Amino acid sequence: MENNEIAVLETAITELIREQQETNRILTDLINEVKETGAKVIGFDEKLKTQKIMVPPADPAPILRIWAQFAQKLQMIVDAQPKSIIHQRRFLLFPETNAGNYYKIVFGRLIPWTLFLIGITYLFLLGKQCIEQSAETSTRRYYYETYQDAWSRLDSLLGPAGRKKMDQALKEAAKGN
Repeated sequence: MENNEIAVLETAITELIREQQETNRILTDLINEVKETGAKVIGFDEKLKTQKIMVPPADPAPILRIWAQFAQKLQMIVDAQPKSIIHQRRFLLFPETNAGNYYKIVFGRLIPWTLFLIGITYLFLLGKQCIEQSAETSTRRYYYETYQDAWSRLDSLLGPAGRKKMDQALKEAAKGN
């Protein structure tokens, strides 16, 4: 049995060696193909670097010819139209076109803001008048309190005869006003 095993081993090793040789041959072929492909790529890169592309300038003549024909036809159409010139001088309070936008601006913004500014001005003037009246009232109160204090002091200093004279002077002053 040992011979039989040796024969099987020899056969297996022989097959492995053949497969290894085939693999080495394929690997060598692949390496050669990769080298050839690399050389070709380098050649293409060099050609691409040295290659110059020249684009011929565009010729606008056909387009200009078509445009000139169109302009002539358009000029002929315009010239064929009847010409009626009307000079108008008008002052418009309301626009002929886009009236909705006009009304939106006038009635939606201008009139409310105008009323708001008029109201603020009125309130400002009313506040100013109130401040002036308050100042005048406080000045009158000051003088009234001063006169009342002076009258009380004179009354306490003069006595009954002086009171009589003071009352008489007060009555005369009231008749004079």
